[in-house]
Amino acid sequence: MKRKSLIATLVAGVMTVAVAAPAAASGTSSSRPPSIAAAVIAKSGTNGPDRNPYDYDLLLKAVLATGLDGALADPSASLTVFAPDDAAFIRTARDLGYTGSSEKGAWNFLATALGNLNHGDPIPVLRNVLLYHVVAGRLSPYDVVTSHTLTSLLGETIGVRLFKLVDKDPDLRNPRLNLFELNQKTGNGVIHGITRVLIPVDLP
Repeated sequence: MKRKSLIATLVAGVMTVAVAAPAAASGTSSSRPPSIAAAVIAKSGTNGPDRNPYDYDLLLKAVLATGLDGALADPSASLTVFAPDDAAFIRTARDLGYTGSSEKGAWNFLATALGNLNHGDPIPVLRNVLLYHVVAGRLSPYDVVTSHTLTSLLGETIGVRLFKLVDKDPDLRNPRLNLFELNQKTGNGVIHGITRVLIPVDLP
């Protein structure tokens, strides 16, 4: 079977288990789907880190800390976001040496690690990490897996090896597309879940 035919078959299978976009908040009558920012909030709530590894508490915390929530709420935008859930943040923290398992502990560990790259201030580095997870345009799962590279809003490329995304650190495990979190459609783009955080630099 030719590669494109194989990919099309795989993606068709994946789409049967991909989750639908989160519903709009109760009481909202607009027919327009929620923005990327609203979809992340709807899935995660606003109470911060908890014991649910499958929502986006840490991603939301990072977005708010860096002030990127406005860009992700822009109704005129057209974006694809590769979204690590809380389990993905914890996996990445453990890859870097974190020995715990809590969301709060993983966040603190990663904030310290990023701060060490920028004289103690993690926010500019964190902002670059988040921009590395965003690509212009609405990319379907098929668009993603048939690409060889993607260019992020940071200006750095992401390699694609079928369901694996290849970032800039060759020593860390690469994220994969989370087959249960693909194609979450929003009013200003699409969210694809991933299993680890993308790293835009070769860490020392």
